[in-house]
Amino acid sequence: METRRFPTGERRVFARVCAKASTGMRTPCFGGENVVESNAMNTTTLTFEQRYVQARRRFIAADFANLNDMQRQAVLATEGPLLLLAGAGSGKTTVLIHRIANLIQYGRGADTDEVPEWATEEDLALLERTDLTPDERRRARAAAAVEPVEPWRIIAITFTNKAADELKERIERMLGPEAAADIWASTFHSACVRILRRDADKLGYPNSFTIYDTSDSLAVVKRIIKEMNLDEKAFPNRAVLTEISRAKDAGITPEQYLARAQATHNPRNIRIGEIYQAYWQRLFSAGAMDFDDLIYNTVRLLDEHADVREHWQRRFRYVLIDEYQDTNNLQYQLAALLADGWGNICVVGDDDQSIYKFRGATIENILNFEKQYKNARTIRLEQNYRSTGRILVRESGTEPLVRVMVEAPDHDTCQKYVSQVVETIKSKGYGL
Repeated sequence: METRRFPTGERRVFARVCAKASTGMRTPCFGGENVVESNAMNTTTLTFEQRYVQARRRFIAADFANLNDMQRQAVLATEGPLLLLAGAGSGKTTVLIHRIANLIQYGRGADTDEVPEWATEEDLALLERTDLTPDERRRARAAAAVEPVEPWRIIAITFTNKAADELKERIERMLGPEAAADIWASTFHSACVRILRRDADKLGYPNSFTIYDTSDSLAVVKRIIKEMNLDEKAFPNRAVLTEISRAKDAGITPEQYLARAQATHNPRNIRIGEIYQAYWQRLFSAGAMDFDDLIYNTVRLLDEHADVREHWQRRFRYVLIDEYQDTNNLQYQLAALLADGWGNICVVGDDDQSIYKFRGATIENILNFEKQYKNARTIRLEQNYRSTGRILVRESGTEPLVRVMVEAPDHDTCQKYVSQVVETIKSKGYGL
């Protein structure tokens, strides 16, 4: 038996399974050890716990039979750090929605080799059957669940308001309005506003701080440049604000920026450092934050105040980050701080593209994920559901490539048509 202690201080007892079966056969277990997995094997050779783990995972997986194999793996791998490499059209939003549904319905039931002490032979029989009545299915779902998570303990962060709204709408369609309302599905900035509204006073701001948009920030910088009698052509307010934004993303305070500029005797950077100092003071005195401050100050708050950090780490048992390749340094730090309590972070991204490099995004965040999290699992979602087939044809070593774009109503139709086109190209004597 094993007793586990959780960040909440709760203690629960589980039976440890996945021991070697009497047949001597061992195959990968769902929790990382070993268990016999063949359906054809006589179940009398397995212990109750081993049968329960297998039946539970098969039962949960059946709820996601509409997904392909890799998508289903991503949905069922709930515990620990997970990297999902997913290109456009691979169904990553579908995976995120189903992953959230799995967490709420079954918790870590599909990704653990532990069996609750209350589990009975009757529970196992329900999980092993396929001809269940609605009432039996309800009971089987309860038997398959291991610590189903409350919706408010899940945070799903994406990059745009449009993407966040789509996520909320699809969660609501699948789980209902109550669950959708409780899940934190938002952009980085929106999530930071909610965190700061609770504890911004610990940083000297009012909790009712004002948020300056880009036009507000540009107006403040322009006013400072004018008051300092600087040439607006030599110090365009937008370029100066961009430099200030870069400094914040790097975690550089106005004092640090100015000190570095003075150390290198760079007159332009010294002036920008002075503008940065004045800009920071103006916003702080006004009880205001710009968009960069929202993330910068949230990272500061979590980093400098252990009580605040522990509160949010206890709250968010599961952290999901979409478009991870587009995160900048501060967003990367924020995700790591939030996930550090339970260690359950799932990031989704495309290692072949980053569209926000002009905002400080760094592709290294996704490339180094497995280095940062040594026990991370990586799953590639490679099947494309936007049904655009690409065929590259080369007549000879010197001929240019020809790209044929195929549009079809669904993936199967697309695949069938692509196969026909490939055969036609081959019959004409072209190589592929």
